[in-house]
Order: sequence, then C-alpha cells, then structure tokens
Amino acid sequence: MEQEVKVKICGTQLDEMNREELVEVVSVGKMYEEDGFLCISYDEVIGEEENGIVQAVKNMLKINESQVEVVKKGPTASHMVFMPDQTTFTYYSTPVGELEVSIHTSNVEKCDYNDGFLLKLQYELEMNQTYISSCDVKIAVQY
Repeated sequence: MEQEVKVKICGTQLDEMNREELVEVVSVGKMYEEDGFLCISYDEVIGEEENGIVQAVKNMLKINESQVEVVKKGPTASHMVFMPDQTTFTYYSTPVGELEVSIHTSNVEKCDYNDGFLLKLQYELEMNQTYISSCDVKIAVQY
C-alpha cells in the first residue's frame, strides 16, 4: 500500500580544510514496501533553466535492516549504498561525465516515531580516489 510522506533531508559535509557545507531538501513523496525494502520516492529540484523549466532529479530511498540505498535519476545520476563499517563504490553521472565515488559508511541508524522515522547516515566520501568530505546526513520521514 502506497502512502504519501514528507521527506526532509539535512546534510553536513566537512571537507579537508574544515569548511562546512550545509544541504537541506524538503519534498513530498510516496512510501511503499517492495522486495523486503521500505521504499520512498521523491523529486528534488536542482535548478531552473532560463526558459523557466525546472530541472529535477528523481530519488529513491531503499531501506532494510542491513543497508540504505539512494538511487538518483535525471541530469545527475547515481546509486549509492550505505552499509555500516563497509566501503562501497559507484559512479556519479553528470552532464559533463562520470566520477568514481567511494563511500565508507561508519554509521547507519534508524529511529522510529509514532508519525514517522529519522534515518542517520555518517560516511566519508571520495571521488576519483581523492578525499572529498566527511558527511553527516539526517533524513526525516513523516507520515
């Protein structure tokens, strides 16, 4: 059964120079179960062209007991997998080419509440074998 949800993502990235970048996305999405995963689909606006056309990325969160997956499709695309104490690899596709990405996840935590849940991810990010940042992401899903 599909259910409408509110998704709020707050992320902090700390680079090698200790500069902090904050990211926040709020969207409405749909939640359902499929193949043992709790799935949440939502769109993320990434820009607006000069002619007024809005560019969006279609996102899918897939959550189960042992991992979290984030699948992005659109102008930028990726399939990131977060597994505690493991390093995973993927490619991040952009309009100008692909980047190799490695993700070392130190923590994945899910806290359930009456009206939703909070998912916490902590990981180190490398692109093309170069350290990019330490990341702390909180994903709040409200029913």
